[in-house]
Amino acid sequence: AVVSTQSTGEGTEPERAEQLNALRTQCIPSTTFLLVNVLSDSGQDRAVVELCDYIASEQHQLYKLFSEQELRQLLDKVYESSIRCECDPLQFNENQEEENVV
Repeated sequence: AVVSTQSTGEGTEPERAEQLNALRTQCIPSTTFLLVNVLSDSGQDRAVVELCDYIASEQHQLYKLFSEQELRQLLDKVYESSIRCECDPLQFNENQEEENVV
């Protein structure tokens, strides 16, 4: 989270927090899609999958900043990238291999 240490006398802390949240909601999804497009166009599909994993993590909870439609678009992008890089974003195959070893 972004924390301002300066007090300008403009607005209250709740207003500032609301402004920061609105800024995050507007900028993070659009910046994510720009980055996904750049990574995908440059053949860095594994990085797209890793970025989407970061967005989806419960630790960072960035997925909460995306609308339902944006999340669907992002899932489409990660699906395309995972096919191109032949990786499994859900690690389904890795989980099956672990079960077979046990």
